[in-house]
Amino acid sequence: MYRLLRRLGLAAWLASCIAPSAVAADANYPSRPIRMVVPYVVGGSTDLLGRQLAQRLGAVLGQQVFVENLGGAGSTIGTAAVARAAADGYTIGLLDTAFAINPSLYSNLPYDSLKDFDFLSVVATADGVLVVNAKRVKARTVAELVDEARARPDQLSFASAGAGTVVHLHGETFKTAAGIKLLHVPYKGAGPAIADLLGGQVDMMFNLPALVVQQARSGVLFPIAVTGARRSPLFPDTPSFAEAGYPGVDAVSLWVIAAPKGLPAAVHDKLVAAIGQAMAGPDMEAKLAESSFERTVVPYPKSVDFLRQQMAKFAAAVKASGATVN
Repeated sequence: MYRLLRRLGLAAWLASCIAPSAVAADANYPSRPIRMVVPYVVGGSTDLLGRQLAQRLGAVLGQQVFVENLGGAGSTIGTAAVARAAADGYTIGLLDTAFAINPSLYSNLPYDSLKDFDFLSVVATADGVLVVNAKRVKARTVAELVDEARARPDQLSFASAGAGTVVHLHGETFKTAAGIKLLHVPYKGAGPAIADLLGGQVDMMFNLPALVVQQARSGVLFPIAVTGARRSPLFPDTPSFAEAGYPGVDAVSLWVIAAPKGLPAAVHDKLVAAIGQAMAGPDMEAKLAESSFERTVVPYPKSVDFLRQQMAKFAAAVKASGATVN
């Protein structure tokens, strides 16, 4: 017993020596560079947003925030790296719409989408726009397109960047809401899908407004409707699906900053506040708009509710599409 007490006393003494340094470290956070994982290769919308945000976040926190690209497996490799990192505030991740879709698409993810992360803040969203090849499709409104699809079931085709991608699920949501049958044509990426849409090999496609605005202005494509609650600044004359009578076609692309579950409260709160500051200002809003991003800052805890809502919408679309990943 005496020996046990001595050991316990020694342990308590060591703890008293260690505790002050731990508190000091938390008080000085961040005291070294912060890693922001982007679960994609260099290039693309998420990487672009990540680099813009990392620079501004570093300025707010007074420490470098550097981007580490960990792409592959539909963003799950980089996302898993965030989940497995130490919950100390020195690893955060910029997760996008794939994160909200993957729980319904993959049967065995290497992380629990809602239990393994602290969702600090949604930082941006983006609406989609449905465009049709102006020569192949006569419709110029949602109602006309629905009538045309009903007259030719499974003959009108819509392209996507691949099965289970957000642009695919926009199409599935529209099909379900309108009660129509469209032919889905998946491609390996948005680039070849847009190329075939312009070339007339497919009839229509959902995409980010910035990626199709020039082709729409030239008359090759015609914008039918946007998925957001409001009209797109790039397509001010194009109604939303809600205006056209289909309010359920409203799922949006999203970007959320997450950290490994279990951040210290002080670190958690400091990051949430810093992200809000980094996203503020008209210059940031203008930069985002150039790539069809809308600044949508939804800090914790509302960020969790927002994410759950979008997950539910995409789960319904995945179920309707029958999409799976082997």
